[in-house]
Amino acid sequence: MNIATGSVLNMAPAGNDWVIAFDYGDETAPEIVRPVIGWATVVEAHLSDGTATTCLQPAFLYLDMVWTPTELREHDSRISGFEVRAREIARPVTTVQIVEPAEQEDDTPEVRVFYRAAGWVLDGKSVEPCTTNFHRQHLGHPACTDTAVWKVVENHGMSLSVGVYCDADLPAEHRSAARA
Repeated sequence: MNIATGSVLNMAPAGNDWVIAFDYGDETAPEIVRPVIGWATVVEAHLSDGTATTCLQPAFLYLDMVWTPTELREHDSRISGFEVRAREIARPVTTVQIVEPAEQEDDTPEVRVFYRAAGWVLDGKSVEPCTTNFHRQHLGHPACTDTAVWKVVENHGMSLSVGVYCDADLPAEHRSAARA
């Protein structure tokens, strides 16, 4: 397989404690600092036997796109001086807080409860076991073998959480919704 030099093969997320700094090569130009959002495996070169050598490069947001230093240099040759640094704890790189007015007053999720006597198949293959089995296992208790007949869907706005429960393990806060 012929993969172009500079291609990103894969990327792993980075913690929020790294930044990359660079400039436009002009001593008077301000330094540009961006948070590192991931670590990319980048094709560095091709050997004569056809294998590719790779290196690890930071991936960062700049001009509404994700870049690696190699890609940004190809895009704009004036950019230079890439330096990866630990983020200064006292001065965050970027702080963004988006809060909808309605969410400030009441951030409880919208909860929907469903019943199905045969149980719930969420993976398309088999009936799901009771969600409480995860906690039971950590507490050293035996697994629940009853059919998980209740499905609880919590809408948190940007995410959903789904749990399936047997009749005995349906959390008390959801029983009133189950009766409705």
